Amino acid sequence: MSINDLSVLTLNCWGLYFIAKQRKTRLRAIADALSNENHDIVTLQEIWMLEDFEYLKSKVENVLPFSNYYYSGALGSGLAILSRFPIVSTSYFRYTLAGRPLKIFHGDYYVGKGCASACINHPDIGIIEVFTTHLHAGYGDVDEYEGHRVTESWELSNLLRASAAQGRQVIATGDFNSIPTSYNYALLKKHAFMTDAWLEAHSERLSQTGLDPGHRSPHECIQHLGITCDSPANTWSKHFLKQQPHSKQVGDRLDYIFYRRTSQITCTGSVVAMTDYIPGTQMCYSDHFAVQATFSINSQPTQVNSTSPSAVQLSNPSFTTFPLSIAQAVLTLLRRDQVATRKTAYRLLLLFGVALIMLLFLCVSTVAVLPDWIAPKDESQLKFLLGSLASSLVMIISAVIATICVVVGFVFGHTEERALRQFIEEIQLLVASIQEDSRSDAPFVHLSNQASDNPSRETFYNEFNERTRLLDDA
Repeated sequence: MSINDLSVLTLNCWGLYFIAKQRKTRLRAIADALSNENHDIVTLQEIWMLEDFEYLKSKVENVLPFSNYYYSGALGSGLAILSRFPIVSTSYFRYTLAGRPLKIFHGDYYVGKGCASACINHPDIGIIEVFTTHLHAGYGDVDEYEGHRVTESWELSNLLRASAAQGRQVIATGDFNSIPTSYNYALLKKHAFMTDAWLEAHSERLSQTGLDPGHRSPHECIQHLGITCDSPANTWSKHFLKQQPHSKQVGDRLDYIFYRRTSQITCTGSVVAMTDYIPGTQMCYSDHFAVQATFSINSQPTQVNSTSPSAVQLSNPSFTTFPLSIAQAVLTLLRRDQVATRKTAYRLLLLFGVALIMLLFLCVSTVAVLPDWIAPKDESQLKFLLGSLASSLVMIISAVIATICVVVGFVFGHTEERALRQFIEEIQLLVASIQEDSRSDAPFVHLSNQASDNPSRETFYNEFNERTRLLDDA
């Protein structure tokens, strides 16, 4: 790797304790692979076990001597950043909405999902702030967490803008659980003004060959379309899908390296990495493939302006090229979720009332038959004891249900509903700003008005072709 180049790699390691198959074997293989490669910055997701991180850290310390593991929630964030250059500061931003407490087997609520960042002191261009995140997964055919993922992307976009407004070089990586036609992708591109490294590196080829997989094999589609998850070529995603892929024959592009394109840092190449089997085995490193990007570093900033806005422009909250039609669609989505959240909270509180009434009824019934406790008849003693045991068990269950319902329904239900209300107000301000600028004929708004008025998604490739073209026309 040239001293004027910067290599960045991101990987979802699938390091879930007990659930992830061959976890220790795979994590050690990942550590071995990274120790033999020449990356400058590596970001990891789903590295849940501290012992796995400590092993990986010790294995790569000769090439990546600086690292940080991020702690959050009851089970940990699963995020880590490793660097060849000194890490001078770190931070962790926990997303406001990230899962629900009753969805125990989803687990997102209990890991405290958020965005990890590290300010890395590069010898030529100074501070590079590197972000890594793992947005909420979809889980199943019906994506009930799309609203959560949009709010996470909104918060992340504002973090990226704030960093860029300070004049820093910004790189954002991770498993975004979002395809390129999603609202989340649009937020990162058109509101945070980030550049998709893989798309930039392959835009010329894609303009000639298109996005149709044609007769390409799953392995060929990985590099042709940037597929990182749910690929038929991955030995794990064939059996352990968290959510239905948008194209079962191809897979999805969910992992990205975004960056703020400036005169000092530009992407010169990007590939989907770690697609081979672990040496000596017939299994992949993870249920995701890695993404690697190479950046050209220019130590002398020039006055030639790239497509990225200036730090002064980014400090203005109303400055955006986010399409008005998509912003309005996001509002519709959040309002729908707000109504659904309110209904769910109401149902839980109703169930709390039913459980409480049942509990009171059983208590009264127990007191009413108290004399039988003192002198039960011989012939009915066994029946009475069994009945008392069953009654006590129902009382305990009713008490537990009542407690859970009042906590989740009242505390979390109202918290989620109010959080959605806050996000709705923020997006409403953005929409009002876009409309006002449109009326005043602000030049950057013309880009946002080119977006399609139909935000619904149909097929993977038709949607990918259409909205990717719209998002990248500028």
